[in-house]
Amino acid sequence: MTSKETCCRLLMIAACAVAGSVAADEELDPQPVIEGRQSALRDIGAAFKGITDELKKPTPSLPMIRQYARQIDELTKYQQGWFPAGTGPESDIQTAARPEIWQQPAEFKAAQKIFGEQAFKLAQVADSNDPGAIKAQWQALGKTCKGCHEKFREKDD
Repeated sequence: MTSKETCCRLLMIAACAVAGSVAADEELDPQPVIEGRQSALRDIGAAFKGITDELKKPTPSLPMIRQYARQIDELTKYQQGWFPAGTGPESDIQTAARPEIWQQPAEFKAAQKIFGEQAFKLAQVADSNDPGAIKAQWQALGKTCKGCHEKFREKDD
């Protein structure tokens, strides 16, 4: 899926989430929201892995790293709408999202904000043509991923 397709999908999900919260008498269909967020999170993971793979090379492709970093940064701009009420455990849809996301919304939103800030910094540093600086910021971004996953995501089997 291209970055443009992902962004379009996320905009549609955000619109559905907003429509669901505006129309209190209508119930939000959690399935497309959950599928959309899972797709976006997979795209972030794939882009992060792309940077990882490039940084392992003796001569990483800086244009590829820039593309991946921009994709991560762009996707994080939509993350605040990925976990609306009704898309947690009460939806009866199996996900890796822990109930703490909805039980501790301020803490979760703070973690999302930090992730977005670190993603933005990575996109900026990727323009520097300095693989060392890119790697350092990639590691900082990875720590925010890990911190959020430890608290808000179920362990993989």
